Amino acid sequence: MTTEANSKTPILTVEKIMAFEIHCISPEMTVREAILKLLKNRVHGAPVIDSQKKVMSVVSQGDLLKLAATMGLDRTIFQCMTKLTKTEALITVKKKDSYTDAYKKFLSHSVHRLIVVDDHGRLEGMLSRSNILEVIATPIK
Repeated sequence: MTTEANSKTPILTVEKIMAFEIHCISPEMTVREAILKLLKNRVHGAPVIDSQKKVMSVVSQGDLLKLAATMGLDRTIFQCMTKLTKTEALITVKKKDSYTDAYKKFLSHSVHRLIVVDDHGRLEGMLSRSNILEVIATPIK
């Protein structure tokens, strides 16, 4: 952990509490395949990443319900991208960001997860509300 210049209290970073193993959706998957992947892995949402691990969007179970109804199960996620959150509108954090900054993003945005990206927009991990709640509820040793 890093420390602030004028403080002896260590700064808890996103890297210390984030998940590294992420179930991802590729743009080539069909809506049906994306649904099955989320169900199989018991997750409520996943980033959509390209072959370079660059985050294109995020897809939730709610998004997939709408896509199945409006676009059909056999359309690819790429064909549905206009219906998903645009890359520049995603709420992201970096590994070195502080826990406090991530917490503030959860408070100011109605999101269930923050995508952790590098300086080039490539996926490095995920931070969920559960990760934040664990920090809040765990007694300090």
